[in-house]
Amino acid sequence: MKVSTALEILILLAVLIWPCAESINVKITCSLDWVMVAVSPSTDNRNILYIRADELFLGTGCPVSWIQTYLYHFVYPTHKCGIRQTVISEDTVLFQTEIYFTPRNVHCQSQTIPLECSASRKSVWLTAVCNDDEIKLEPSPFMDNFEASPEELGLLNFHQDVSHKKW
Repeated sequence: MKVSTALEILILLAVLIWPCAESINVKITCSLDWVMVAVSPSTDNRNILYIRADELFLGTGCPVSWIQTYLYHFVYPTHKCGIRQTVISEDTVLFQTEIYFTPRNVHCQSQTIPLECSASRKSVWLTAVCNDDEIKLEPSPFMDNFEASPEELGLLNFHQDVSHKKW
């Protein structure tokens, strides 16, 4: 009898807690300098209809940085909030962090959502037009010698006093 009562309690707890463990809608984007996470506060869960901003934290306890009606944004530099960086190739860096959801509803279990994002170390804005081997300039008489001759320096230093002084 005690075993069946204990089993009933465990099943009841599972029924109460399981609906709270549904996935939270999260989108992550990143660059070499910033990690940006967007979380939708509304859920399809009947126990949690709306997630409050103070129930979510990024990494080592960073709060929501920008609140919109239908989105919470976490925007932090990659060296904050315990965000981990791993160089996975010459051109790619992997950023790893977590979203922690601690619901106010005591019947719901806390969740940890692992997040990953990769960023290219090559600039998408600064692309090489050509290689150094391809740059060949034709000799030009205007680019022959950039050193000034003493005569030219003398002309540049020439100063003429044109003031009229009356004694």
